[in-house]
Amino acid sequence: MKILFVDTPPTLDWTPESHFTKGGRRFPALSVTGEITYSYLNLQAAAILREAGHEVAYIDCQAEGVSYDELVPKVVAHAADLLVLYVEQIKIHVDKALAAAVKEKTDTRVAFVGPFVTPLGTQVVRDTPCVDVALRGEYDESLRELVDAMATGGDWRAIEGSSVRHEDGRVEEVGGYRHVADLDALPFPAYDLIDFSKYHESVFRRKPAATMITSRGCPYQCIYCWFPQTIYGHKWRYQSAERVVAEMEHLHREFGVREIRVDDDIFELNRERVMQVCRLLQEKNLDLTWSPQCRPDRMDLDLLKEMKKAGCSRILYGCESANQDILDKMKKNIKVEAIENATRWTKEAGIDVHNCFILGFPWDTQDTVERTIEYAYNLNAEFCQFGIATPLPGTRLLAEVEKEGALVSGEDWSQHDGFSKAAVSYEKNGNGGLTQDQIEDYATRAYREYYLRPQYIGLMVKRAFRSRDDFAQTWRLGKAFLRRKALGWI
Repeated sequence: MKILFVDTPPTLDWTPESHFTKGGRRFPALSVTGEITYSYLNLQAAAILREAGHEVAYIDCQAEGVSYDELVPKVVAHAADLLVLYVEQIKIHVDKALAAAVKEKTDTRVAFVGPFVTPLGTQVVRDTPCVDVALRGEYDESLRELVDAMATGGDWRAIEGSSVRHEDGRVEEVGGYRHVADLDALPFPAYDLIDFSKYHESVFRRKPAATMITSRGCPYQCIYCWFPQTIYGHKWRYQSAERVVAEMEHLHREFGVREIRVDDDIFELNRERVMQVCRLLQEKNLDLTWSPQCRPDRMDLDLLKEMKKAGCSRILYGCESANQDILDKMKKNIKVEAIENATRWTKEAGIDVHNCFILGFPWDTQDTVERTIEYAYNLNAEFCQFGIATPLPGTRLLAEVEKEGALVSGEDWSQHDGFSKAAVSYEKNGNGGLTQDQIEDYATRAYREYYLRPQYIGLMVKRAFRSRDDFAQTWRLGKAFLRRKALGWI
């Protein structure tokens, strides 16, 4: 069978000169800095289908500069047996429009996949007549089973973890969420389907750069975090150190990749696995740098020193808030002091720090948000994000917001951006809660002031002269900041 994966543009009138979405991420969001990321899970699924003997293709509209009007005839001409769309909340209207246009002109079946349709799959299929099936949870194995059944005349409407439309229009939910048990058994993603030179994030120092996922699931219970509450679940599964390094080496030798972002929820959950990855990378002596996402309270200086020797250049920490009571209410299960320790130790080890904070939780007030912003300034990390607490489908944060009657976005999921838009307003909660405008203003102000502080500028000027790569990245970061400011995003 012919399977076509498509990452649609963010809007129906999108052009490459406008904005972008950070696709395939746990918090998809609009970006005006030209940041484009590929969907790792789509490439993983494509490799599995190819291994099973099916023909696969991939269109990434943002990377290839394909507008919606150009996309429809391309998809129709491809004449695929199945169109697979990784649905994200900020552009679901585009996915639905494409599905309808393709159905009108072809007999192609349409499958929706991803974290958005994991909790809402049955509802989405019921509300979208042009969609044949939604696969809930991880779709690596269920998509292969679906395609195999379609190819052989089997009952493709009986695949566990699916929401399917029957010929009479009836929609049925089959089984629960699907999760892959053995990640080592998965083939390398079909990286040959993309051109790495077309993908970029401002945090990358070197090019070409790639994204990997070496584990799935997270045992922690943070109420805002989307993937563990939907597509991945809370059971942590991981690739062996040998499998991780083998994929890194594959990316480096076959595609010339020089930097890798490891997009795990928590990379260092198993300390010995990280140490083994470091030992293997040092033995390979690859010209490769990498940057994982970690929890501050699971980090220690000895581990950081080993990571540095193995090429780790940056670590992203989920810090979220400087207020212990807010951290407790969001079920972060971390102490504020751990954030300070991890930041200090990481800098001491010679690794860049990327701290992430979230503003606008139901319990936030002007005082707590201002304390968090000031705290972030004092830590003075090389990179800092200020996201907006965004109630995404399937999360306990959404349930909390709905209980308070604070959701102001209605049925428009495109407003659940997480970086530039607040979908909530808490002024009626009686606890000094923030309004929608206040939350958005705080996020904008925090970004602007953080990157214009003399303390930060001095840090980055010094950093720029560490190496040619650092100088080039600092130059790109400066241009990205000025672009955001010129467009009124900060």
